[in-house]
Amino acid sequence: MPSTHVSEYEQQRLENIRQNRELLVSLNLIGDSHDYSSSAADNSAHVTGRRQIVKEKKAQRKTSDAEASGDEAEWGGTKRPRSRITAQPSRRSKRLRGESAEPTTPAEDLVIETGDIRGLLSEASLHFTGPVLDSAIRVNGHYTGWVEPAVQERLGLESNSTAAWESQGGGKFSFKDPLGTGKRITKKSVPSGQSVAKYVASKLLKKNPNAYFYRHTEPGVVQWTGDWTDEERDIFLNVARELGCGDKWGLFSTYIPHRVGYQCSNYYRQYVIPAGWVIDDNYQIDSTGHAVYVGKHKRSN
Repeated sequence: MPSTHVSEYEQQRLENIRQNRELLVSLNLIGDSHDYSSSAADNSAHVTGRRQIVKEKKAQRKTSDAEASGDEAEWGGTKRPRSRITAQPSRRSKRLRGESAEPTTPAEDLVIETGDIRGLLSEASLHFTGPVLDSAIRVNGHYTGWVEPAVQERLGLESNSTAAWESQGGGKFSFKDPLGTGKRITKKSVPSGQSVAKYVASKLLKKNPNAYFYRHTEPGVVQWTGDWTDEERDIFLNVARELGCGDKWGLFSTYIPHRVGYQCSNYYRQYVIPAGWVIDDNYQIDSTGHAVYVGKHKRSN
């Protein structure tokens, strides 16, 4: 039988409750009948009962642990191994399923024999149909222009690359010291959030405009991202028709506000060449319709 003894602390707590209740009764907020000693006894019995339940659960856990120890002794001091279901790999390829592979094409046989992947590519003249070829712009992979005239005038740039280079100190270009300061530029020496390449390019506006505009727009002009507009496409094709394209993308991009050189280069490879708008013999088309560079990485004179 659980004890119903009320502790001194509990007696004080009940006295406080009684006083509070008398105040509430005087304010006509509650009734005036309540048995505090009965509540204390009930509460004490409830607490004692919960403690007894906890003790019983602890005893059950000890019994389970003892049984587990017996199992470990039976298995040589180690826990009894649990049975596991091993997931089988999903075999999707024909080789793993034991089926015959698709026969190779003559072009694939040639690639296997020679190791030359160009056997899987096709020239634009063979990939595109007559109407596309008839309207396509043909280039040799080189841009022959300079900075767009209005941009050149606004920024006070020289009239050609040689004059620009010499006017800003000249010297021999070095990847280890691209700014000619005598100090190697590292990631730690550039402003936070900028790559070394973008930082170096930002310092070359007047000395090497091609390097600057490859990664930066004209000062004060916001760079756009995302899909190109029809107007931008038309400007791109007009400049390609007049001045060529395929290299010096920084200079090329000065004709297209809000775009930088690497965006023009990506647009050229990903959209212009695959669409047949420009025919450049330095690129061929693979079986999926993507442009693949097959030319030699040579700089124009």
